[in-house]
Amino acid sequence: MHVNPVAKGTTAQLWHHEEAGLAAVAVWSEQRQGRGEDAAPLLVFHRPARRGLLAVFDGVGGAGRANAGQGISGADHTHAWVAARRARGLAEEWFALQTPTGLGEHIADRLGAGTSPGGRVRGSMRRDFPTTLAALSFQLTTTEVRWDVLWAGDSRCYVAEEHTGLQQLSRDDTESADALELLIQDPPMTNMVSSSQVFSLNRWRGSARLPCVLLCATDGFFGYVDTPAEFEHILWSTLVTANSCVHWSVLLADRVAAYTGDDASIVVTALGYRDFDEFRARFRPRADTVRTTHAEPMKQIQPGDRTALVAARAESWHRYRAAYEARLLAEGRPG
Repeated sequence: MHVNPVAKGTTAQLWHHEEAGLAAVAVWSEQRQGRGEDAAPLLVFHRPARRGLLAVFDGVGGAGRANAGQGISGADHTHAWVAARRARGLAEEWFALQTPTGLGEHIADRLGAGTSPGGRVRGSMRRDFPTTLAALSFQLTTTEVRWDVLWAGDSRCYVAEEHTGLQQLSRDDTESADALELLIQDPPMTNMVSSSQVFSLNRWRGSARLPCVLLCATDGFFGYVDTPAEFEHILWSTLVTANSCVHWSVLLADRVAAYTGDDASIVVTALGYRDFDEFRARFRPRADTVRTTHAEPMKQIQPGDRTALVAARAESWHRYRAAYEARLLAEGRPG
């Protein structure tokens, strides 16, 4: 079954789907109409095999600002715009073919590039058709979900459970791995998908008991908040307010449009819940915890009070970091 997007204004699209055991939403938005360098989020699921793939792709505008020519509409597009969409198509093709070749090798072969199993690319800032990729290839059993985390660049993969909250599964391809530091600074990426340079598609493995939530997002969603905890607050505060999957996607689109300074895309799938109502109810306590512990203290800071902002941000990260990074430390092993 193919789920068509619903347009929200002229610069956003929404997707939603719900069935027993699987509820999904996706949001894509762009800053400039027709110029968004994120590709549409990807979620494909093969019911007989109970396997799926969710992914996001963010064309790297700085490295890929060269003109790639005109699209069907007659508009000029950059290498970054094309790259994200090419990578998305190749990821979907890889899933459909069920090839033993890894996703990184499949993309590199189609792009005429190469992959490096352990290296990082440095050198020229100019790349042909550069994009980030963050994907979760997952397999369901009766009691758990097992996944491969696959990524290059600074888009991210996460898992969320009602008692532990949001946990990052991919580590940004930057010199720093500190999520708070990465909000404050904007270090260059050391690795990305590209047709002109060797790249490394990182791969880590993990699992969680059902029910749980898997999601992938580009930095337009998580990179323009004051603290790492605020991204989780946005997820659950909109979830508990929503009355359906489609309503949740609308609320997420409205919220990200209010704070981001970039194109933004996210895909979320809730696995193992009977329906949306159960999913929402089971995350309500976590939503309350994140709101009272992190969101409300940040809201109390007076505009322009830099000292209070720095102190509150540091305190939030101190209280949030251990659980948020737990899987990076425990399961973050090269696959």
